[in-house]
This record gives sequence, C-alpha cells and structure tokens, in this order.
Amino acid sequence: MYYTSMPEIIEKQLKTLPLSPGVYFFKDGKGVILYIGKANKLRSRVQSYFRSAAELSDAKKIMIKRITSIETTITSNEQEALILESIMVKKHKPHFNVSLKDDKSYNFIKIDYRYPRPVVTTVRRPEFDAGRSRAKYFGPYTSGGTLYENLRILRRIFPYRKKPKEPTVFEQELMKKRSLGPIPQTDGEYKDMIARLIRVIEGDTDDVIRDLKTRMQVLAGSKRYETAASVRDQIRNLELIQSRQKVMSARGGNQDVVSIFKKDDQAAVNVFVIRAGKLINKLNFLLQHAAGETVAQLVDVFLKQYYSEASNTPRELVLPVRTTLSGGDIAALAQERATGSISISVPSHGKKRNLIKLGEENAKEYLEQSHASWERAADQALRGLKDALKLKELPNRIEGYDISNIQGKLSVGSMVVFVDGKPDTNEYRKFKIKTVKGADDFASLAEVLKRRFSSHKETKWPNPDLILLDGGKGQLATVIKAFDNELPLNNKQFIALAKREEEVFQGASLKKINLDPASSAGRLLQRIRDEAHRFSQKYYHTRHAKAETKSILDDVPGVGPKTKKLLIRKFGSVSGIRNADKDAIIQLVGEAKTKTLLENL
Repeated sequence: MYYTSMPEIIEKQLKTLPLSPGVYFFKDGKGVILYIGKANKLRSRVQSYFRSAAELSDAKKIMIKRITSIETTITSNEQEALILESIMVKKHKPHFNVSLKDDKSYNFIKIDYRYPRPVVTTVRRPEFDAGRSRAKYFGPYTSGGTLYENLRILRRIFPYRKKPKEPTVFEQELMKKRSLGPIPQTDGEYKDMIARLIRVIEGDTDDVIRDLKTRMQVLAGSKRYETAASVRDQIRNLELIQSRQKVMSARGGNQDVVSIFKKDDQAAVNVFVIRAGKLINKLNFLLQHAAGETVAQLVDVFLKQYYSEASNTPRELVLPVRTTLSGGDIAALAQERATGSISISVPSHGKKRNLIKLGEENAKEYLEQSHASWERAADQALRGLKDALKLKELPNRIEGYDISNIQGKLSVGSMVVFVDGKPDTNEYRKFKIKTVKGADDFASLAEVLKRRFSSHKETKWPNPDLILLDGGKGQLATVIKAFDNELPLNNKQFIALAKREEEVFQGASLKKINLDPASSAGRLLQRIRDEAHRFSQKYYHTRHAKAETKSILDDVPGVGPKTKKLLIRKFGSVSGIRNADKDAIIQLVGEAKTKTLLENL
C-alpha cells in the first residue's frame, strides 16, 4: 500500500492525520519545508502521496524520499485552507511548489489615504508596505515601462500628487502647464478626481467619460467656461486612451482570459485583462519548478497566487482547462478586492477559445524572449570576464570551489560547474578532505584542486576555462603554489573572489582585477561563488547529521553495528527513534535493548 522504505514515524503520522480541511507541510530532516498543500480531508490527501501506485512527477518522487516529518494546520473549511496555503507558499517559497518567478519585482499602483489629498505612487511589495491599512493597491503590472508611461499620461489628465508635502510654487506652475484637466482646488474636489482615476485604472472609462460630460454641461451652464474647457480636454484624452485599447467584446464583457504555454520544465502565463469589452492590460508571468506538472495543475497554482494579489476580479474567468477551484474560491482569495460573483468557463470553440489560443501564442513568445534574454545576459557576462581577465577564449566552462567545516571537523570541499553562464548540476562534485588536519581552508582548497586534476584522466572531466576560488589572495597563492610550477592551466585562469569587497585577484602575481561587482560579469562570479558555498554547506550538514547519528548510537551500551543499522533503516534518524512507539522498538530489538536505548536517548 505504501512505500516500503518509509520511516515508521511517517507511517504512524499518516494513520493519525485528521480528516478535517487544512494545510499540510512536508519537512526534511533539518526542518526545511519541502512542500505546502491544502486539502478538504488532510489524511486522504497526504496519504495519496505515499501510496506505491501514486502517479507522481520525478520531482515529487525525490521529495517523498526526503520527507522526515509532516505538520498540519486545521481550518474551518476548504476556502480557509486555500487562503492559508496561498499565504504560506508566498512566505516560505518551498522548493517543490510551483511558484511565480520574480514575483517580488511586479509593480503595483498605490493610492495612500493617510493624507488629506491621497498620494499616488508605485510599490513592489504591498504586503511589506508602510501604511498598508490605509492604502489601495492596483496590479500587479509585469511591465514597469508600460505602467510608468500610462501613469505619466493619466497624471496629465488627473493631476494627482506623488508626495505628501504641499507642492512648491514652481511645482504648482509646472502642473498647471502640463495638466490637461482642471486642478482641484479643495480636498473634496481632489478626492472626487482620485475616485475617477481609480475607475479608469479599473477599466470603467466609459462611466467616467459620461460623468465628465455631465459635469462639463453643468459648468458651462454656470458660465464657468474655462473650467468646462479643461473638463472637455480631459474627456478628449480619455477617449484617445480608449481608442488605443483593443475591443475584445461587443457586449462589454468583464473577463480575465488565462493561457499557459509549457515547454520542458519551463512555463509561461498570459493574462488578457478585459473590462467593459476592451483590453486594458496584458500580463505575462513565468512559472518556476514546473517540471512534471500538467497544464491543469499549473492553472490551479497560478490562480491561487495571482488572485491572492490582483487588485480586482473579473465577472468571468476564461481558462484553457478545468480547474479544481470555484468562482467562490477565487473570490475568497481576493477577499475585499473581489468585485462580485465570478463565473468560470472553459470554451472549446468560438471567440473565447480563439482568445485562449491567442494568449498561448503570447505566452510562448514571452517564454522564448525570456530565454533569449537570459542567453544574451550570459553571453555579455562571459565576454566581460574575457576582457577583464584578458583571457584568450571565452570562459565557457567555469568551475567554482569552496570549503566548509566547523573548527576543522568533517571538512568538505565542493566543485560547481557553470557552462555557458548557467549551472550544470550534473557536473557538480563533492570532496571529503583527507590529508588536512584542522581548520585550514587554504590547504584544503589545494587538496581539492590537486585531486580534481590528478583524477582528470580517469574521470574524463573536461578542462575548465576558468577556476574560481571562494577567498582572497591567501587561497589563490596556496593553490597555485601547491602545483609546484606544474599548473594544469595557465595561471591567469585561476582567480579568487573575496567576499567583503567582492575583490577579484588573478594568477600567480595575485593581480587585483578592476571589475565592477554590479556588472553582469561581476554578478556571474558572485553567483558561482555563492553556489559553491551553498553546495559545500549542504554536503557538510549531510555529513554532520550522519556523524551525529553515528556518535549518539555508538555511545549506547549494547547497540552494535547490526542493531544500529536496523534502527536507522526502520525509523530514519535518532529523532525518529525518540518519537517512535515503544512497542515498535521492542518488536525490532527486544525489551532489554529498548530500555537501554530510551534511557540513553
């Protein structure tokens, strides 16, 4: 029924999980959250992952083997679970959850009501924004350039303030010259103007134009011809904005049309935001960790994350495939931002289906452009390194090295490999330090590099174009000296990157290289250095955890290698043994050993 290699503590937890709705957290041996999900019945949903016949993606199969504990949070109903799941995924960003890439960089319009005349600005992280309780947010907008250009035009029509301070005389005169509408004279007039601005942002431009035409007639009837003329200019410019918006529905539909294009482990999303029958926005997103996920699963993930932040909801959601979510679920995610009931349609033909296909083409183009952009950035970085280091060839294969230990114990080394500016994890290697005693990172790096090149013929690893050491002059000098003038590469192909000032040193002369840390080349070196550090730390913690388990059980009288092997195979870790049922331990090793074991643990 279940995987046979599952630790007993997990098997026990699976039987005792609640049948209530809620959120579950899968964690590894270090307490790191691997995955977060929600369920109407927690026990049934969580158990489904561990069944032998479960159809899991390759990534999820790896995840299952790493789970050592399960935590749950019970909620009153499934919609509460949905909201909590969305909040927790956004907060923790677990490795095995599909998530929006670079979601911290999306822009939002903020209207801050803490002041008599509300201030209009842009922010990137509304959840951490000051004064959030007295502000309204609109977005997300994935194109910052388009957003700023639209706001520039809107500010000429609706002359809003961008900062809380009273404008200077110069700023007031400048606003009068640039404004295409009347300048509000009172706080009340200003707030009326902000209300119209919000309606335009939300796509209700037709209603705003009708209101302004009525106002213009009233002003003209009151012989306030100059103000009436300013309102007329507002109307003309709003009509100009409207004319640029593509008509998507003659019936004035209020829809979000979601399309997804998936290729290998990458996926892109396109959203057509249609209000009053006109396309007011086109949004594109990238989804990461999408390997092995179906389009239906990706749609579910996207809807949860997007509508937990989107400033308003449509009356109709048009999707390429069926979703497990209801219109009520979407409204619950949006909370007070929901503008009414939401229907969901999955068209198989007709205009809506054509919109889905058009969105898929846009998503495909966005994914291809993103790939091209990544490749251009990598190429630019490699060319920058070649020029700065005066290398003969582009450093297409760069190897990064780091050492990790605590007070010299269980010292390990790492080798990470970047090919064409991108990590090639299949080429990563780990080293146990064998000849160096104590905390000597310099000598440990030298040992790792000598072993890497001495086994070159057996391993058939290709020669790197550049070697990057995590450290400064000391590490670089020690490594070069260790080869006794028999360097396997030109000494200029050895560099070190010091953390404090991000200084780069090169070759036997330890020459300091003038490389801007903020340049694409500088950032690539930092990324390789940080990846080597991460990989060595991960290997060290793995060794440390095994050694800790080994030493604790070694100190228990009467527990020999065979008993220790049985215990670890059954319960997974020392923690698993501590938490295991006493009868289960007795059944495995007998009552006498169990008593001794529990007394010592």
